[in-house]
Amino acid sequence: MSTQPASIERAPGRRWLNGSRVSAYCATILVVLQCYGLVLAVRSAVAEKGHPAGWDFLTFWSAARLALAGHPLDAYSADAIKHVAQQLGPHIILPGPWFYPPNFLLLVQPFGFLSAPLAYALFASISSVVFVLLARRALPIPDMIMWIVAFPGIWLNAAQGQNAALTASLALAAFLSMPKRPMLAGVFIGLLSIKPHLAILFPLALACAGMWTTFIAAALTTILFTTVSVAVFGLDILPVFLHGLHDANGFTASGSLPWFQMASLFASLRMAHVATGPAYVAQACQATVAICAVAWVWRNAKGLEVRATALVAATFMISPYIYNYDGVWLGIPLALIAARALRDGWLRGEPAILFFAWIYPQLGNQLAKDCGVGVGPLVFALLIFVAVRRARLEAAGADPSR
Repeated sequence: MSTQPASIERAPGRRWLNGSRVSAYCATILVVLQCYGLVLAVRSAVAEKGHPAGWDFLTFWSAARLALAGHPLDAYSADAIKHVAQQLGPHIILPGPWFYPPNFLLLVQPFGFLSAPLAYALFASISSVVFVLLARRALPIPDMIMWIVAFPGIWLNAAQGQNAALTASLALAAFLSMPKRPMLAGVFIGLLSIKPHLAILFPLALACAGMWTTFIAAALTTILFTTVSVAVFGLDILPVFLHGLHDANGFTASGSLPWFQMASLFASLRMAHVATGPAYVAQACQATVAICAVAWVWRNAKGLEVRATALVAATFMISPYIYNYDGVWLGIPLALIAARALRDGWLRGEPAILFFAWIYPQLGNQLAKDCGVGVGPLVFALLIFVAVRRARLEAAGADPSR
């Protein structure tokens, strides 16, 4: 009689502390820790520099202020950008140059009406929340919401004041719209012209899949968006922008833009003291493989999660100019693959690969900075492997859950 009550009392405990709740608690702890770290960084930055971190956003804000003052071409002048930023205070961290197309300048111009700290807070919070909501829609499982919020890519991007949450939201919105609203999906892809090298594979993918409605909508949106931007800022902004791209390429090759913050194979090889020429050749070879993988997957696979995984991973394998904070994009295949796997079953090795991709944005930054090792190319290659393997199983009519 003495053992029966004890067993009855222990049973609820075992049901209460299940794997789902342990997972949620771990994710919640990660969110709290990252919130705490961000708050400390913001307080320290405000006390020392007069601005709440997010230093890359100062470039956006300074360019917006120049455009509002009637000098949009000066946004492409590093000296003009620094001059505007210096007006915030004598100890402000000077921002980097502006390399973006006039489309993005048109988009950020309204933020120039606000103070720099408020503009940064609104830009970072709104873009991050939008991405979380879209990822939640892609992964509609209650237990996963805290893991979405805890995704290091979101926090790294917000801390640096970058636009990766915005571009990732446009890409994810496009993927989610493709099955039922192909024209709207094209509009979202066209808006990615704010950062063209992240949209470079969409035309190929759409053509291989025969998604011509989306293809045409994306092309028309890009043309219209660019036309409006040029009409607002003047035709002279185009050659200035193209010259800025040339400068960006030179800064990337020389290391003036820090390689440890980059995710490309080129940057990884340069950190390993490989010469510029061979590093570019290796980058081109990797890009060729990535293009072929996207073409094959989008031609042969129908699953949204498979196509999205191939395109996102390949996008990070194309350009030498890609950063770890752009790793917010990795949240797209993470959400879509996890949603499919939690419903139908995991393939061997997938949980480990997805966890590696989940932690990569912050881990990649730290490893490259402390050890000079760039692991980004490995992450993207593993995601290509995930996409191709699932596409092969789908094409063969096999059950991916087995």
